[in-house]
Amino acid sequence: MNQLSRLALAAACTAVALNACLVGADAAGGGLSVTPAVIERTAVRGDTASIMVLNSTSQPLKITVTPRPWTQSRSGAVAPNRHKTLLSRVGVSARSFTLAAGGRRTVTMNVKSIPSSGSLYGSVETIGLPAKAKQNGITAAYRLISTLRLNPTPARRHLAVRASSPRLNGRAIVLPVKNTGNTVSPISGDVRIKGAAGTRTDTIRAASILPSSTVNLGLGSTKGLPAGSYAVTVSLKQNGKTVLRTTKRLRVK
Repeated sequence: MNQLSRLALAAACTAVALNACLVGADAAGGGLSVTPAVIERTAVRGDTASIMVLNSTSQPLKITVTPRPWTQSRSGAVAPNRHKTLLSRVGVSARSFTLAAGGRRTVTMNVKSIPSSGSLYGSVETIGLPAKAKQNGITAAYRLISTLRLNPTPARRHLAVRASSPRLNGRAIVLPVKNTGNTVSPISGDVRIKGAAGTRTDTIRAASILPSSTVNLGLGSTKGLPAGSYAVTVSLKQNGKTVLRTTKRLRVK
């Protein structure tokens, strides 16, 4: 059994909607913390940023710091991709080290390269494992996830989305939207559903979509809609700019 399979994470979280998620666990003598929760800067090669790792437990912890890309589900939830790292683009001054009880250490990240898109969005995963971990049984550890957000320069900012046809997900009406731009600025909008029985209008709740990812935006429910064909008109905005206007057909059975 490998080391990670023996871990019971006393503190673990998954970032949602591209916001940082940091959870400290109760443990003898305290826990592990990382600040800041969000590193947000303009994407510039050679730029540096730092995080502070603090061990407030009563025992030494083996710390590992790894920048990772996000994965995003159709629901919009994001999580670190544990099969990949961003180390080819973001250097880390100290990837692995032991932090004494009550100790703290600054870890500096250096932007080595920027993707051709002009932006980079990911997470910084910090794992703390007791230095004297048991070889058998369950070992409590810490896993903290913070956010790394390298936004494009104003000159390179590109706002664009692409949508397919609306579809039914149970009783929910959803619109798959792909972010073909290079920012994670929230996307919101309005929807009009028109059929023989009349017209329904609603707002589309804002959602952040990773570049090249697709998320199902909610357009409402089929509740109260008689069976038939409907014209669904959607207008989407990002950073105050209209990025999509489309009308597509939807059949409700």
